[in-house]
Amino acid sequence: MTYRLRYHPAVSEDLNRIVEMITDYAGPRVARRKLDEIARVAQGLKTLPHKGSRRDHVLPSLRAIPAAKRAVIVFTIDEDLREVHVLTITYAGADWITRAEARGK
Repeated sequence: MTYRLRYHPAVSEDLNRIVEMITDYAGPRVARRKLDEIARVAQGLKTLPHKGSRRDHVLPSLRAIPAAKRAVIVFTIDEDLREVHVLTITYAGADWITRAEARGK
């Protein structure tokens, strides 16, 4: 069964920061490729939402999964609604825990 994928409104800002960072050091083609890889992993959560490591010590039902070698997609699952809620996407060691805590409230 497929889950619906929902994004916190600030995820678009997360992705813009990632693109800017990668573009600055590797160029726009590499940035586009990394963004495509992140999107592919996120879309995969529709059919395999329980991937990734549980991070209940941060928030109940929180999970984190790597993407594009240096990105982390952080999400929760609402089983009743069959939805995956992406709270943040970070890159290159950015502090995803603080963002997840702020956005998961």
